[in-house]
Amino acid sequence: MILMPKKKVKKFRGSRTFGWGSHKNRRGRGNRGGAGNAGVHKHKYIKFVKLAKKGEYLFGKHGFTRPKILRKDYLNVQAVKETLRWLKEEGKLDDYTYRYLYSRPELNAGDLDEIIDRLASLGLAEKEGDVYRIDLAELGYSKLLGSGKVTRKMEVKVFEATPKAVEKIEAAGGKVVAE
Repeated sequence: MILMPKKKVKKFRGSRTFGWGSHKNRRGRGNRGGAGNAGVHKHKYIKFVKLAKKGEYLFGKHGFTRPKILRKDYLNVQAVKETLRWLKEEGKLDDYTYRYLYSRPELNAGDLDEIIDRLASLGLAEKEGDVYRIDLAELGYSKLLGSGKVTRKMEVKVFEATPKAVEKIEAAGGKVVAE
């Protein structure tokens, strides 16, 4: 005949706390170390590790909403990229220049100085004597930045230019027309 093991609860009958110490213990969520995922980087770290391995636990907040001003800038960047795609489809931009211009929403004066010959050969800039004329707004750029070295005379038409960009272009004998 097989004897069933005696249940532990029988042993604790009549005991006030059933082996859990003081009668004040085990009262609420605090006894469990907090509700939900509280303490996963402290006393419940093992729980976090196990869930993270399965990919079931993500810590912190997820995602964000762009501020309105940045959304506006993002739309400007998209307009620039659409303009460049159109110019490439029309055959006015070669692959190198397209990739170079596509990667940024604004343009540095030094970078413009490097590619102005290529833009003139593609018909996106005009060359009269030793002066290059270019409308960056037509290409979809709204700002000219002042980084880089300017060696050629350029007349640049743009919505906005930094003071350093204006200074460098004027020092090379050109001018900036801000609209």
